Amino acid sequence: MPLAIVDDVVARLGRPIADAAEAAKIAAFIDDATGLVCDYCRTDFQQHTNETFEVLVKGGQARLAPFVFPNLVISAVTLHDQDEDTVLPTDEWKVIGPTLHFRSALDYYSTATVTASWGWTAVPAVVKAAVCSEVIRWLSVSPGTVMEKTGDLEVQYAQTAYNSGLSEAAKSMLFKYRPRIASISVSRG
Repeated sequence: MPLAIVDDVVARLGRPIADAAEAAKIAAFIDDATGLVCDYCRTDFQQHTNETFEVLVKGGQARLAPFVFPNLVISAVTLHDQDEDTVLPTDEWKVIGPTLHFRSALDYYSTATVTASWGWTAVPAVVKAAVCSEVIRWLSVSPGTVMEKTGDLEVQYAQTAYNSGLSEAAKSMLFKYRPRIASISVSRG
């Protein structure tokens, strides 16, 4: 799902789309920019409902991955304990920061399946603006005149291709949506 639509880019350009080829180019640039923004921010800016993921439980707690934030709402936790699976009641676990804590501390390793909803109910305006500005920037550097010839004089201009990376301005706009560096303790069992 693109974060920006063609109409948003056209509104920011201030002119109508010239033809079907330009509309196709804008749509392709939107897809490219959306992919780069999602990759840079490490999120898809979508709402996930009742999806499951696995966590490793050690010492009565499990570290939650950054992709499940923001707006995390856990509906069920199933502990995979050696030979049996136990659905834990809600008073047996609690989320504090990025960690899922279990009431009874487990001294051994196990896994748990978490069923939860998380993500963005709407794409933040800053993210949409970053995608649109990148598309407009790429449109402005698309090749125009490549060669001119007047009599014996011929001038050839260097081919310009759009820079498929995010600009520093876009990265600056998206900085607060990018996960921060964190450390995770890993030990051998």
